[in-house]
Formats: sequence, C-alpha cells, structure tokens
Amino acid sequence: MDSPTSPDEFNVAVVGVSYYQEALKNICGNKCDEGVELFFQAKIVPYDDNPYDAHAVRIEICGETVGHLSRTNARVWRSKMIEDNHSGIMKCPAKIVWDRSHVTEGSYGLRLDLDLTLSDSKRETNITQTASVSDNQSNHIEFLVNQLNIFELSHCKLGDKVDLWQKGDTKEIFIYRQGTDFGQGKIGICPDAACDVLLAAAGWGDVSIVSIYEDGCKINCRLLSKAEMEERIKPFKAMERKRRQDLKRDLITPVDYSVIDSDIYKCFISNQTGMCDFIGTWEQFREIEERIARLCQKNNGRYYKSKAKTAKFAIIFAPNARTYSNVTSLMKMGYKVTTFEKALEYFDLSELWDCKKIVQHEYDLKKFDYEDTFHKAFPLSKKEI
Repeated sequence: MDSPTSPDEFNVAVVGVSYYQEALKNICGNKCDEGVELFFQAKIVPYDDNPYDAHAVRIEICGETVGHLSRTNARVWRSKMIEDNHSGIMKCPAKIVWDRSHVTEGSYGLRLDLDLTLSDSKRETNITQTASVSDNQSNHIEFLVNQLNIFELSHCKLGDKVDLWQKGDTKEIFIYRQGTDFGQGKIGICPDAACDVLLAAAGWGDVSIVSIYEDGCKINCRLLSKAEMEERIKPFKAMERKRRQDLKRDLITPVDYSVIDSDIYKCFISNQTGMCDFIGTWEQFREIEERIARLCQKNNGRYYKSKAKTAKFAIIFAPNARTYSNVTSLMKMGYKVTTFEKALEYFDLSELWDCKKIVQHEYDLKKFDYEDTFHKAFPLSKKEI
C-alpha cells in the first residue's frame, strides 16, 4: 500500500512484535536484503479480557494480531477515547518496516500514525518549568511532574485524582495515586516552584491529572483559602479533642474491677501483650497458664485460651490495657473483669510472678503518656491506680 501520510508521522512504536514475526511475514511477503517499508490500515482493539493487563490494547492488520500498544500508550489511548466519547475498535495508518540492522537475520517492526495528544494538552518537555496559574482560575496552579514513575503513571487516566504528601519538615511534596497503600503508588514529586506555591498556601485540594503525555503528565491543584482550610480541619480538630479527652479519662480514672468469686474458674486472659524484661517472660506466663487451666478444671470450670462467650471472667494482662475504656468494653460484653496480679492472688499463684513490677510498670506507662501528651505532672499516685 502507498504511504498515506508523511513517514515522519509514524511516531508510535508497537511493542511485542517479536512474538508476531510469522504473522507480519504473511502480511508483507518475503523479506529482502534492502529492507522494506509497507503501509497498511491497522485496527486498534481494546483487549479488556487480557489476563495480564485489563487496560491492554492490541493491534491488528489484515485480521492478524501483530503487537500491542505499550502500557503507557494504551492508557493514554483509552483516556483519549473516553475524552472524545469513542469506544470499540478504531483504525489508523500503520507502517511495517524490516531492516537487517535490528538483529543479525533481520526483523519486522511496526509503527503507527496515531495521535496520542489529549485535548487541552500540548507536548511540553520542560519538566522543571515554574508552576503557572490556570487560565481563568486564579486559585489553581498547574505543574509538570518531576522524577516521573512511568509505571505508576500507566495506571492513571485523564481526570484521576491524586494525593500530595509533604515529606516531614522538608520542602519536598510527593505525588501518589489515590487508593494505594502508603509508600506505594508514587507517581513523582512536585517541582520546586510548585512546592513554594503549595507550601505558602493555607492548604490544597482537588488535585488531579489534567494532561498525560508519552513522557510525562501535568497536575492541576486548587489552592485553599485560610477560611476553607479552617472549615476542612474542623472535623479533625473535633476528633483530636475527643481523642485527648478519652485518653485523659483512661489515664486518670480509677478502674473499679469486679469482685473475684467462683466465676473466675471460667476465665480467659485478655490483652496478652506488653511483655518486657522488666515484668517477666513468656516462659513464666505459659507456666502460669497451665497452672490456671488445671485449677479451673479441678473446680469444674474451664480456662479459655482466648475470649469466649461461655467465659465469665476476663483477666487483663497488659499493663497498658488497664484503662477505663477497655475494662468498660469487656464488662459491656458480659464479663467480670480483674487484673492478672489480682487473679494470681486469688489462685494462690503470686509466688510465680513479681506482681509489684507489673503494677509499677502500669503506673510508669500512664504517667509517661499523660505528661508527654498534656505536658503536666501526672495527678495520680501508684496507690490510686
């Protein structure tokens, strides 16, 4: 077929053609030593059921699959189709080349005359450009992405929201895909000029991808006013106030534990964490568990390895779990509640554990948390806890 357009227009390479050399040979005929350039109409086919990539796009010529768009180009193409309200199979000019310079015996290659420029996007290569104010939107800035991660960008499409995260107290601001775990999905970082604008603002929001290119993307971000930012953080301030109130209550409210009775022989030890060298060892703990289990069985009861509906008593082990909220929660579940050392005293097993140390550790933890959070002297004595 004759060239339908200038050879310079075939700027999109098709990948995976090495797997379809036989199909390309059947389309083109025999190779020749001088090389070959043949022009065809190619079909661009969304390959939604590809088991390895749900966004894949395959290329067909004369009914034969001859390769695929790269991951990045496939996503840009799909974004363009959505933007242009198109769907299904599209056609474009294709150029098949064969040259002995590719490999010793020669190999077919394939390029497409395909426009991957999205509307409102011009190709921009100055990745360190200064942040610019968007047209007719004085409270928006646009900037290109530095240190672009092409793989992460391949999972994005035009209009996707992204997250900005400032790294500690530095001036660096990272860009992440939404819905990814912390530390993953990093698309790149904001250029210095954009960081200066963002950090000088009261806050930012509505951050999204407004352009995607073969070698980059552009971000649009709305700058928030001080009043807007105050409104946004109101719920978080309320949550923080409640958290501090709950913490203060937990640290200084004396807990009323249940009076131990024969129900203790149907028990489990809750909050089995917080072990440290200061209070004991797991070997000691396991030995005590065995002794408690035998005592429960001897008294027609049962020791449960974990929380159980038929248990009567919850014995709290961890020093940092002896709080008003935790005890109240266990009681609401229908359990009587006591501490590890009180239970040992009832079972006459106190000699197996240094109970004074666990009480001291509980006091030290609460004192530290209170003074570190509220910057005031801890108001309770060890006896009051």
